This record gives sequence, structure tokens and C-alpha cells, in this order.
Amino acid sequence: MNRKPKTVLIVEDSVSAIAGYLLVLESLEIDITPFLASSLSQAAQILKTERVDLVILDLVLPDACGSEVIEGVRALNPGVPILLVTGYPEKFDTRSLEPYRVGGFFAKPFRVEAFGGAVGRFLAPRAGRCCAS
Repeated sequence: MNRKPKTVLIVEDSVSAIAGYLLVLESLEIDITPFLASSLSQAAQILKTERVDLVILDLVLPDACGSEVIEGVRALNPGVPILLVTGYPEKFDTRSLEPYRVGGFFAKPFRVEAFGGAVGRFLAPRAGRCCAS
């Protein structure tokens, strides 16, 4: 059976953070097509035209910050799982993010294993949905 690759939208303005996310995605051994956006406006263009299975979302972007970032994504794709990341965790009360139904919150730097596990939860094939080899 030929499956479509999973799609991940990485919304991040730090080149080094993007490189780290891509390394984590490669390590999962899941067929993934990444889309990259360095601002909310770029992310909006991608969300309007592409099927996205997961969003990795920095909370501080050049054109938006905090709940505004999440609301921008939710307005275009209400059901997509979101993993939030930030280098400024002290600026955000994670309880205030609960209404946005995010799949995880990670403060940079974070443990790669924990982040990879969270990504894998959303992208790995569900048990019983694939054929035995």
C-alpha cells in the first residue's frame, strides 16, 4: 500500500531551530513532507493551499505573538494538531493556552526525545491501520 507522506508545517523564524526540527523529523523514520514559514502570513498562505497534518508553531514571530499566532492557524485549519514552541516560556502562562487545544508546549531548548515523541504521536500510523509485513 502506498501512503501519502505526512505533512508538517514548521512556523519558525530561527534558521537554527528549523534545522533542529528537520533533524527530529528525519529521525522518526516517517515519510514526512515539511513546509517552512518564517511568519504567520507565510504560514497562512501554506495553510490555504496545502493539506497539513501537524503544525510546529513558534509563539513569537516577526508579525504575530502569543495567542494571535495560534488564532491565525486555527482560523484556517481548526482541527490541525499544534505543537507550540518558544524561547520565552516566562512570557506565557500555559493555562491561558488551554482553550486553543494544543498538542504540546515546549520551551527552547527542549529534550529532543520528548519533542520527537510528541511529533510521532500525531504522525505515526495508528495501530491496526496498516498491514503486517
